Amino acid sequence: MSKGIYSDTPVDEIPALHRQAYATFLSGKTRSIEYRKRQIKQLGFLIQDNEQEFCRALEQDFGRPAFETITGELNPAKQEIEEVYHHLDQWAKPVRVKTSFAWKGVKPTVYQEPKGVVLVIGTWNYPVTLLLIPLLGAIAAGCTALVKPAEQAPHTAALIAHLLPQYLDPSAYLPVLGAIDQATAVLKLKFDHIFYTGSGGIAKIIARAAAEHLTPLTLELGGKSPAVVFDDADIDTIARRIMWAKYTNAGQICISVDYVLVTPATEPKLIAAMQRALDSFKADSSASLTTNADYSRVINDRHYQRLSSLLDKTRGQIAFGGKRDDHERKIEVTVVTGVQADDALMSEEIFGPLLPVVTLPDKDAMIRFIQERETPLALYVFSQSNKNAQYVRERTRSGGFVHNDVLVHFMIPGLPFGGTGAAGYGNYHGKRTFDTFSHERASASVPTWMDTLLAARYPPYTAKKLKMLLFATGVVIKRPTSGLAAVWGKVWKLLVAVAAVAAIRSRL
Repeated sequence: MSKGIYSDTPVDEIPALHRQAYATFLSGKTRSIEYRKRQIKQLGFLIQDNEQEFCRALEQDFGRPAFETITGELNPAKQEIEEVYHHLDQWAKPVRVKTSFAWKGVKPTVYQEPKGVVLVIGTWNYPVTLLLIPLLGAIAAGCTALVKPAEQAPHTAALIAHLLPQYLDPSAYLPVLGAIDQATAVLKLKFDHIFYTGSGGIAKIIARAAAEHLTPLTLELGGKSPAVVFDDADIDTIARRIMWAKYTNAGQICISVDYVLVTPATEPKLIAAMQRALDSFKADSSASLTTNADYSRVINDRHYQRLSSLLDKTRGQIAFGGKRDDHERKIEVTVVTGVQADDALMSEEIFGPLLPVVTLPDKDAMIRFIQERETPLALYVFSQSNKNAQYVRERTRSGGFVHNDVLVHFMIPGLPFGGTGAAGYGNYHGKRTFDTFSHERASASVPTWMDTLLAARYPPYTAKKLKMLLFATGVVIKRPTSGLAAVWGKVWKLLVAVAAVAAIRSRL
């Protein structure tokens, strides 16, 4: 039980939930497009009808203001639902593929089919969107699902578990509440896909469990996402944007700016601009963020102590911020300068309102600094020059890349969201959410009359049969030719064609 807020799902009942999900899937009821669209609508109503309840639950879990919940979770989720609902008919249609002339008669077709029974494991920092949008993809693809909300946000988890059977088919989409015991029990079961959002450490445990059943995975993780600030950046604007990333949800965002790379010449201007920007976020610029009702708490004591420890261990200097309230679990947005590569603040993903600033002499040193570390989930470049942004993008890797802003790629319709390397693998949003839970089933229908053409494939093998097969299906890899040779080749083909036409006419 999570602090008396909800009752954990009994571990011995989890296999029965799993069997129910499989029975529903095998019955075929989730394959109907009409069924899927009805469930998608219901998922939208689940969010829309209960916005106040979600805002209240998230305020109880970590003090998040309703403004951030509506703009950062509920509205983006409804946008995703609307996009999937209105495009599902098109996405689910069988697709005839382009193929060689020899195979056109077999109707080569790709069918988008549901993978089966899936497991969706959410996380606590955005416990609505990061759970229900993957569930949306499972519904759209025609799968059934076991859904595990994050126990670290217990009020939100309890609300989701309460609402799911009221709005969705309770035989197809089943919640599992609890922590380690429930997660361990559910991971022993065979699924057709697992979608996990969270930390790399837990992802390794899930990946090992999935390997026992050869279950495919989508892992949405995190990492230390850098912001590269060029000397030509619009300092006031980009300072406001970086501070917004650290203020929102108290920086507890997987794609928040984790550290800043800047030249020594620009650092003082950037620090001053960031302090002005942060002051502008407060009704009383002299008041501490620890007393601000519109500023979120750290999710729990463990994470609060982890962040406090990082701040205590840093060898850098606090430029501004630094105040803490142990009772409220609030830490001000804190900018730390003089940070070296081996500093405590650079040892792990911060996932909170602390922002180390590292000074480096030029863009190439910044790129090397990024390349020497694990691939981040996001990379932000601030410059008035598109060439500078392109220079960094072409020499680095990251899940997402944004020029002159932060966080927004998560919310832009049409863009895939996901990581690479240590930041995870697989992606979703829009059609990719549907694709994640779909299997592209290749199909061909070969008429029996084609055996007159295919007879050459049967034994006994002869040189004549090989020649016939290669005539229909053979390929010759052409060697590169010079420009002049290519022109003469085209002229020669034209002359041969003209001669052939002339020969045909002479016989008429």
